[in-house]
Amino acid sequence: MHFIIILLLYVIGILINLVNSERYIVGEGYGWGPAPYPTYYQDWATTVKLKPGDQLEFRFQKPEDLLEIGKYNYYACNSNTLSRQYKDSPAIAFMLVPGDYYFKSSNNTNCINGQKLYVNVAAPIEDEADDKI
Repeated sequence: MHFIIILLLYVIGILINLVNSERYIVGEGYGWGPAPYPTYYQDWATTVKLKPGDQLEFRFQKPEDLLEIGKYNYYACNSNTLSRQYKDSPAIAFMLVPGDYYFKSSNNTNCINGQKLYVNVAAPIEDEADDKI
């Protein structure tokens, strides 16, 4: 019974985060494609502060696609181990929990030339008023 109550509270917490979430279009008007310069997507990432529940929207034209990968694959620009592949645009990646998220094109040459994105989803900050209660 306690497990069900804890699970229910967890689900309610996720739903509240989704209601308060924001959707960010990766690359703004440029979209997701071969990077115009090597740090384009990382420069864009510095302009957003992601929190749990936020969403990243990747807009691309075929034959482009999107891979969610791990840290090693991000830096090596390979696709040996992938978490998820998105083939249709727009692709929506949900940032449900705090942590690091890594994305790249399945075209390794495009990745080497900058079509990759690393973002960090920050843990929620406790309200100081809650600490005083």
